[in-house]
Amino acid sequence: MAKTPLEGGIDPAALSAWNLSYLSQLPDDLRDTLLADAFVVTVPAGNTIYAAFRAARFALIHKGRARVQASSQDGRQVTLRYAGPGQVIGLPSMLASISPVGAEAVTECEVILLNVAMIQRQLKTSPELAGLLLKEVTAVLFEVIELLTENVFGSVLQRVSRHMLDLAVDTPEGLVVQADQHSIAEAIGSVREVVARALRTLREDGIVERRASGILITDREQLTDLGRGV
Repeated sequence: MAKTPLEGGIDPAALSAWNLSYLSQLPDDLRDTLLADAFVVTVPAGNTIYAAFRAARFALIHKGRARVQASSQDGRQVTLRYAGPGQVIGLPSMLASISPVGAEAVTECEVILLNVAMIQRQLKTSPELAGLLLKEVTAVLFEVIELLTENVFGSVLQRVSRHMLDLAVDTPEGLVVQADQHSIAEAIGSVREVVARALRTLREDGIVERRASGILITDREQLTDLGRGV
């Protein structure tokens, strides 16, 4: 994990990600204060951005895709939410100083790690910051509840379709899911054999194709409908 401090002004990529995020609602002077002590971190695909029950992290993504996940005692994992450029991860961890969930890079990620201690100090004197983070932690809660509801009540095909859309990245070929069956199974709390049957159904229906680069989504609209349970 390579760290680059944001010295000599605000990094253009950091500013772009900030402007895409809900943090853009904060005044510029507070933005400059929070970014002055931040680091740009490059995290390879499959590596940890922050671990459960470790030091709190508050990260703004400006490249790549990450997932926040919970783990069982026997090592199984389930995805709670995904995040891409302009999205923030680690808010509950930062507010509580510790969290039972962690985050890892799905693809190579560049993230801005903000100074947690500085934000916690600013929360004591900035009602604007406190109100914004309260609003957003509620939004995260509702997002996780929606995803968990789908995982509990949705069919395997619905869950696989939803997670594939969340995992897909734009490539010259089109939308490609660069994940294997085992990774998708972990994301939905299932097993590889069950996911394999769902993917075979999607291929037979002409919705996805297997490519050397991954799984190509050929009918995004139909896959979206399946993910919504339509």
